[in-house]
Amino acid sequence: MNKSIGILYICTGPYILFWKDFYESFEKNFLPGYQKKYFVFTDADTVYEQENEFVKVIKIEPQPWPLITLFRFSTFLKVEEDLQKCDYLMFSNANMVCDDIITPEEFLPRDNEILSVTSHPGYYGKSIINFPYERSRKSTAYIPWNCGHDYVIGAMFCGRSEAFIKMSKTLKRNIEEDLKKNVIAKWHDESQLNRYIVNKPGIRVLEPMYCYPFGMNVDYARKISAVSKEAKFDVKTFKGQYVNKQSTLKRVLGSFKRKILIKERFMFFFDTLRNAHIGEIVDAE
Repeated sequence: MNKSIGILYICTGPYILFWKDFYESFEKNFLPGYQKKYFVFTDADTVYEQENEFVKVIKIEPQPWPLITLFRFSTFLKVEEDLQKCDYLMFSNANMVCDDIITPEEFLPRDNEILSVTSHPGYYGKSIINFPYERSRKSTAYIPWNCGHDYVIGAMFCGRSEAFIKMSKTLKRNIEEDLKKNVIAKWHDESQLNRYIVNKPGIRVLEPMYCYPFGMNVDYARKISAVSKEAKFDVKTFKGQYVNKQSTLKRVLGSFKRKILIKERFMFFFDTLRNAHIGEIVDAE
């Protein structure tokens, strides 16, 4: 019997516009020979291929940004019993397409591995002091400046079903603990994911070609890529954001500050001097 993978897909509001292209490209190129089951979490009235036995539509209510992304692990667990029936599980942002054949050997956790996560294209190959980890001790996602090895993106990860569900329960718990203290990690679920993999055995870190960025000039292959959100809808309005009108001087100073990283270098030295360290996160029961 063929192995199976559950593909978790959240598309409330205008994000349903990406589903058809996502589905068709993953059906064509993603893990040939595997049985793929799609779990589509949406508020849409109709969903492309919703009559397909391998497309399960789960109705959810739309939430304001960033709650829709922050609570994604809680969303996954709404169908925990169904997820347990899959051999593997994966999550992808809605605005992705699978451009090339993806084999199990290149993408899934290997022997003695439980999860595959994807290097963030914006921080791939950069120094640890560039990583935008959560630095506040108030958050369960806190990482000292001298800890961590990779910065991974929250838009693409997968794992053996048992490990994926266990991670989802753990990060749901940690996010809820933060919210009780009126805290949200810097980059929401992505910050939590990055904290989760620190010192965690069995983590495979994929190159960013599996989350190829839209609008960036990069020199690696394109395997799974992001497509423009702005081509489909007004992203700033959807997220409730407004253009921050900065003066030219402020932009120049901000760019200069990011290049010299004075604060970051000092904090890295300070955390190294005091031998700051963190352990593996204890999983939820």
